[in-house]
Amino acid sequence: MRKAIDFMKTHPLFTGAFAVALSVASIKILNPDARLFPMALLRVLIIFAVSMCIYLISGTKAFEKCHTTTGFIMKWNVLVMILEIILGISALLMIFSGETPLVAEWPSRLAGAVVLFSTVGFVEELTFRVAISDAILYRFRNSKHVFVWIAVVSSLVFGGVHIIGANIFESPLVFGTSMLKLLSTAVTGLFWLILYWKTRNVFGIAIGHSIYDFITVGFSLLTSETAQVGGAETYAGGGVIAIGGYLAQILFEVIPLIILWKKVGKTIDFDEIRKTW
Repeated sequence: MRKAIDFMKTHPLFTGAFAVALSVASIKILNPDARLFPMALLRVLIIFAVSMCIYLISGTKAFEKCHTTTGFIMKWNVLVMILEIILGISALLMIFSGETPLVAEWPSRLAGAVVLFSTVGFVEELTFRVAISDAILYRFRNSKHVFVWIAVVSSLVFGGVHIIGANIFESPLVFGTSMLKLLSTAVTGLFWLILYWKTRNVFGIAIGHSIYDFITVGFSLLTSETAQVGGAETYAGGGVIAIGGYLAQILFEVIPLIILWKKVGKTIDFDEIRKTW
């Protein structure tokens, strides 16, 4: 056991890949029709396992600033949630007007959704922002383009996980929709990665991520008898309307990303990160 721990400490890429594999495996084995609380419990266990992997990579450094800058992160997170907030307000108006009735068990679904999406945010941020970023940085600290590689790998893996389970080669339309879904998710992941580099506050970013997911999926959970809650691996397929929706979503994500990079990204001291992280 000691040899395995020492190996993981001295091979950050392996440890980071192991953390990603744990998270992806948990996504693959979850039944979309499973109950919310058991799913949340499983993700709590994954949070613990991924956190241990991060500890083996970078020690306690990734968790030392989790009590700071959360308000700063929340402020910027609103920018990437503009479309979701608009859709969320529209959904609430539909519910209050009686146009879309709530399901009978909506209180238990609401409580379960809060717990579930809280754990989802932490699993994904610990895995796709912290574990991947720290693993690549600790292995290639002196590489000139290490942060470019972190951004590419972190974003594409995060996007790829969100089309797991989809038969993307079913048709050209489905393939195109799947690639747009991957790109949309990757852009959002890059947005959160920049915030992580700036603050190293995974706690704040995970909370913002959880709110984002809850707004995105919460309406269907509270109103649909057949709502699926499997998370990132659940993918309904492609269509012209879906393509239009993803294109609009990408637009609403790229603009905030550009603003964040100009206002926040350019103030990041990458040399300091390279030396002290």
